[in-house]
Amino acid sequence: MTTRQLAEKLDIVPSTVVMYENGKHPIPYDVAIKLAEVLEIEASLLYDDFSHFLSVPYTEALKSVRTALGLSQKAFAERIGIVPSYYYKIEEGNRRPSRKVYHQMCVALKETNPQTSLLWEHPLQ
Repeated sequence: MTTRQLAEKLDIVPSTVVMYENGKHPIPYDVAIKLAEVLEIEASLLYDDFSHFLSVPYTEALKSVRTALGLSQKAFAERIGIVPSYYYKIEEGNRRPSRKVYHQMCVALKETNPQTSLLWEHPLQ
C-alpha cells in the first residue's frame, strides 16, 4: 500500500502519514484506531503514553489518583491548571482531555508525587 493510498483510507493528507512514520508527530488516538484497522494490527502498538491513557478507563484512573492524593475535583483541577468545570467533565467521561491537559496532569503529578502514574495498570506505584 502506498503512502497516498493509506492517507486516503485514513482521510488525512499523505505528508501527515510521512510525519507519523518518521516520528515527527504523535499519532492521535482516533487515527491510531483507524490505522490499526486498516493495517490489521493491534492498536496499542501505535499508542504513545497519551493514547494509552485514553484507551484505559482514564476516568477511573483520574479519580483513583485524585482521591489517593486526598484532593477534591476542584483542588486537583487547580493543581493541574485547568478550570474545575472542565475537569469535572473529564472525570465524568463527558469530555476527553487534550494532549496538552494530559501533559499538565503529568507535570503536576510529578511535582506532587513522583511515584504516581496516570496509566491505569499502575495508578499508584
